[in-house]
Amino acid sequence: MKFYLNAKSKRNEEVVASAFNKFGEVVSNVADCDLIVSVGGDGTFLKAGKVAVKYDKPILGINAGNLGYLCAFKIEDIDKIGLDDIKKLQISERTLIEYKDNIAINDICVLKENPVNSIEVYYKNMNWKGDGIIVSTATGSSSYNESAGGPILDPISKDLIVTPVCPHFSKYPYQIVKDEMIELNVCDNNPAIITCDNIVLGNIEGKVIIKKSNKTLKILNH
Repeated sequence: MKFYLNAKSKRNEEVVASAFNKFGEVVSNVADCDLIVSVGGDGTFLKAGKVAVKYDKPILGINAGNLGYLCAFKIEDIDKIGLDDIKKLQISERTLIEYKDNIAINDICVLKENPVNSIEVYYKNMNWKGDGIIVSTATGSSSYNESAGGPILDPISKDLIVTPVCPHFSKYPYQIVKDEMIELNVCDNNPAIITCDNIVLGNIEGKVIIKKSNKTLKILNH
C-alpha cells in the first residue's frame, strides 16, 4: 500500500514514515498514493481532507495534536500499527458543503466583521440578528455548531444544520435541513465576512448560496 503523508510537524512526519515504510511505501506524489495520512490534530486533518477530496482518495488520521476527533490512531501507538490494523478500518463517507468553489468539511459561516456591531441574516422566514450564522455538516456538528448551541448529528448523516451565533433573543433556534441548497440573505447595514472551515474568504453582503457538494470525503475510522 502506498501512503502520502500530510503532517504539521516534520518530526512527526519522519516518525510515521519510518513506521509505515515497514509494511508499505511512503510516496511524495499524492496522485500515486492509495491512502492519504494526516499527522496532527483536527486542523491538520481538515487541510489534508481538502487534498483527499481533490484527488478522491481516502484519508486516515494519526492524532498528534489535542482533540483528534477525526483520527483513528494516536501517534504514541504508531509502532503498534500494522497493515492489518489499517485494513480493518471502515470507510465513513461524509457529506460536504460548498460556497462557490470552496468546499467545507465542517462548516461555512457568515459572521460579523466588527466585534462591536451585529449583523442581520435572513433564512427562509426567519430574521436572525447577532454575531452570524453557521451552516454545518454532520461532520462539523460537534465543532463550532455545538459551541453555538446546535445539535450533534450522526457523522454519516446527509443533513445540514443552520445555527445562529449569539442571536438577540433568549433561545438558540436551529434548523436541520435536508435541502440541497441553503440561501441566506445578509443585510448591508454592517460588514460581514464568510469563512470556510475557519478560513476567511472575504467580505460578503446580499445573497449567499451554500449547497451540498457532489463530492464526499472518505474517512477511515473504527
